[in-house]
Amino acid sequence: MNAPDSPLRRLLHTPPATPAAPCRVADVLAGRPVVVYGCGDGLITFSVFVLDKFGIRPEVCLDAKFTAPTTLGDIPAMAPADYRPDPALLDRAVAVVTVGKTRFHADIFATLRGLGFTRIVLASDLYEYHLSHAPAGFEQLGQTWFAERADVIERAYALLADAKSRSVFEAVLQTHVAQMPVPIPRDPLEHQYFPHDVPLAAGVARTLNCGAYDGDTVRQLHARHGRIEALACFEPDLPNFTRLRATLTEHAGQLAGTVMAFPCGVFDDDVQLRFAGGNRINSTLSDDGDTVVQCVALDHVLPDFRPTFINMDIEGAEPHALRGARQLIRANRPDLAICVYHHPAHLWEIALQIHALVPDYRFYLRNYTGFPAETVLYASR
Repeated sequence: MNAPDSPLRRLLHTPPATPAAPCRVADVLAGRPVVVYGCGDGLITFSVFVLDKFGIRPEVCLDAKFTAPTTLGDIPAMAPADYRPDPALLDRAVAVVTVGKTRFHADIFATLRGLGFTRIVLASDLYEYHLSHAPAGFEQLGQTWFAERADVIERAYALLADAKSRSVFEAVLQTHVAQMPVPIPRDPLEHQYFPHDVPLAAGVARTLNCGAYDGDTVRQLHARHGRIEALACFEPDLPNFTRLRATLTEHAGQLAGTVMAFPCGVFDDDVQLRFAGGNRINSTLSDDGDTVVQCVALDHVLPDFRPTFINMDIEGAEPHALRGARQLIRANRPDLAICVYHHPAHLWEIALQIHALVPDYRFYLRNYTGFPAETVLYASR
């Protein structure tokens, strides 16, 4: 347990400083016309985690890639050169930049200012953008919610094996306590799941890839480790599974001696659950989902797989999936790489859950964006 004046204890109990600029949707966007710049993956994430949750409909989506005015759903979309903003709208509007590549930001801001916008924010500067699959209204709970959980948070923090992990933990936690983005020590994205500075003992010879998306992690695994013994992939989103299948087919015989792919989610039992597709990314299990997907417990479908490595990025279902894999984990003690950013409490709850399964695991925390997204907990013997 940490001392009463430890950095973590102070973070949890000292009122956070007032941000230099408003960071919450209620303060920045509420009641104002919203114009979005950027119609790629950043817009998908912004739509799922902000626009849809708060019932905000943009006036227009701008992006230089549009060669002629069109629509995205029922929202007008066009290049900035084709946009003629209403002066009355400009007086009240907020332009939100969803483009993640920082090298483009200066030019985008200049373009928006040239159109007459004076209120311009990055989507990543909004706290709710980083809440991922936390329930609507979580941002209203405030610091007290975290302070009430200080003891359990500190127990998870004490499990971390190195100073870098503790720095990442503190910065992610501070983002949620202060409700503003705080810079997080980050590693290169290409190191995700296969870090250079974490001593993973079991290796990747027999890998379970949960939330396989379009095969991006499979490609990274192959580039780093070459052909392995066995690979099993799980992806419930059918369009993503189609892309995954194409990746596995394209590299048939090269990836592993045995390759399996399941169009299923992973959970704590074999059940069918409602599912909300996220237009390739951010798909998730949801009571409001428009489709139904089959979910399985890893213990049930691959009881004899003998995994050496399991990674999970399954949009908040990680605690359920770990319960459904507890026999595999206890019997084989594979290295684990589990995303812990989909709900703020996962930062500490998942570490304690895994520790209860295998008390002699060592834990490491790494981040790959500088924001809470893509924060991964590693566990190894």
